[in-house]
Amino acid sequence: MEQISQQAIVKDIPRLGLMDRIDIMKNKRGFPLVFPLSMLALLAVIFHILTGGEFLTLNVLKGVFNQSLIVGTMAIAVSFIYTTGNIDFSVGNVMGLAAVFGVMAYQVTENMAIMILVTFLSGMALMMCNCALGVIFHIKSARVAVVAMSVYSAFTVFLVGAEPLKVDYKICKVLEGNFRYIAFILYFAGCILMYHKTAIGRKLRFIGGNAVCAKQTGINENESIVTAFIFAGIGVGLAGVLQILRTGSIAQGVGTGMGMDVMLATVLGGMSIFGGAKSNAYAGFIGAVTVTVLNRGLLMLGVSSTLIQGARAIIFLLLVFMNSERQSTLPSRQQF
Repeated sequence: MEQISQQAIVKDIPRLGLMDRIDIMKNKRGFPLVFPLSMLALLAVIFHILTGGEFLTLNVLKGVFNQSLIVGTMAIAVSFIYTTGNIDFSVGNVMGLAAVFGVMAYQVTENMAIMILVTFLSGMALMMCNCALGVIFHIKSARVAVVAMSVYSAFTVFLVGAEPLKVDYKICKVLEGNFRYIAFILYFAGCILMYHKTAIGRKLRFIGGNAVCAKQTGINENESIVTAFIFAGIGVGLAGVLQILRTGSIAQGVGTGMGMDVMLATVLGGMSIFGGAKSNAYAGFIGAVTVTVLNRGLLMLGVSSTLIQGARAIIFLLLVFMNSERQSTLPSRQQF
């Protein structure tokens, strides 16, 4: 009798579905780091095999890292914004316009230090304009980003004109070697410390996880969002400097489409664009490297750019779906 009742209990236990198993995996402590690194390693190995051993070479890997710096820097920057549950995909256009202001300052002064300073300050000022529209006028950041993309792009086209704005290429090559690595490492380390070891990062994650509870504990949401945009502005300004040093010139289309690359890098790096407690500052760079590996690998295989964009879109939608909120959960943002 007892054996029959145990069999009945076992029979009545509901079986876990596919989405339930995915949720269990996602909630494991090391998943946000292990999964994106495993995916990056798997992609690299697959492309190495498909290209006949040409992918995992020093020159290709160095090129991948260098190409990842600009998108990775911006992805690290906007992680502060995404953590709060806000989205700003105008960062590419902000970076482009900040770079234009920096190059224009160089053409007047012929001073690289002034160019770098102007680019930094311009990136911060433009991001704070986006922030002000959201905080003061209570406009959703995504709506602000749509308008900002058009406005900043129009200004860039108007200021650049038909011919690219140029900087002394030799000086750019001299600075590019050491400056970009040192500047990136310092910014990356500063973001990691600020994000994971101070009250600022904890407040941002708390707001992203549950804004109502954060407000009830005395956290000022507007002040925290302003702080997030300040750190994002610093990173976007740095990305503008790196863009100038990489090319030695700025054309009309600079930064166009990079906002979506940043979002793709964020989700590929294992961070939810819905923010919250499991957000981190390193996901963006891991994702930027993954995006670059995907692009470079497919190009080496002879895949057309149109198909590459399609593959990236499918991956992005899949990962956003995995990060999406579900009605069966408590009223807080579901994390990756």
